[in-house]
Amino acid sequence: MAIDAVLNAGKVLEEYFENKNYRITYKSKSGKGSPVTDADIESNKILMERIRLAFPDDGWLSEETVDDQARLEKERIWIVDPLDGTEEFLEGFPMFSISLALVENKVPVIGVVYNPVSKELYFGVKGEGAYMLKGEELNGVFPDEQELQNFLIKSKNYPSTLDGATVILSRKEVNNVKLIKALAEKFKNVKYAGGIAYKIVSVAGGFADAVVSVYNKSEWDLAGAHIIAEETGLKVTDSYGKSLHYNEREVKRKGVIVANESLHGEILKFIREQ
Repeated sequence: MAIDAVLNAGKVLEEYFENKNYRITYKSKSGKGSPVTDADIESNKILMERIRLAFPDDGWLSEETVDDQARLEKERIWIVDPLDGTEEFLEGFPMFSISLALVENKVPVIGVVYNPVSKELYFGVKGEGAYMLKGEELNGVFPDEQELQNFLIKSKNYPSTLDGATVILSRKEVNNVKLIKALAEKFKNVKYAGGIAYKIVSVAGGFADAVVSVYNKSEWDLAGAHIIAEETGLKVTDSYGKSLHYNEREVKRKGVIVANESLHGEILKFIREQ
């Protein structure tokens, strides 16, 4: 059901992305930061209607829904970003996604991240692994449980040192944060991608070995991708090395580091030494 909801919301984002027929508003008073489009709003509406209809007693937290904090009384909560990577979406770069997570007792147990342009669908279930389907696998009938094993993301042998690894970073952080610029120079390769959820699942899928960001993130940025990354053997913390928990009163987190245990330790060591 969660995957079906995400795929349907993805059709809306894809149509807006291709036709550019959306309005833009801004959350900030300056009228420059935090853009919101019709695509964000319609995607959120589809997800909210389908999820809340199926699970009316669960909590809800979305970037595009007013947070009344009634969710804090719930053991189960759905955490959603209907369009993670709005700036990339507006600039015409197909590096954005829908991110959805089911969190139980502050821990993500189901995660779905979908890029509707590249047709990459990632999902993970706590204790059951993470999966990636792409392109033609999404056309027609969704694989049954036995066939689905063909799409299981297998753990890979990630490098354990910075000089042997590839990292995904934000161009904005490399250009504006001395720490991140210095860190980038320590890695063998640097790649760039938009939207933090898409960055994280790209590492889970083998596109790179790590993701690092020191900019604040919100719960909806991280929750869906978090469980997918963990189910492929990666370690996920904030940029200070602290564990991430969800459905907290304060939704902001101090960045994120995603990598295997050894590489995560090397990244954290470098950050702490600066």
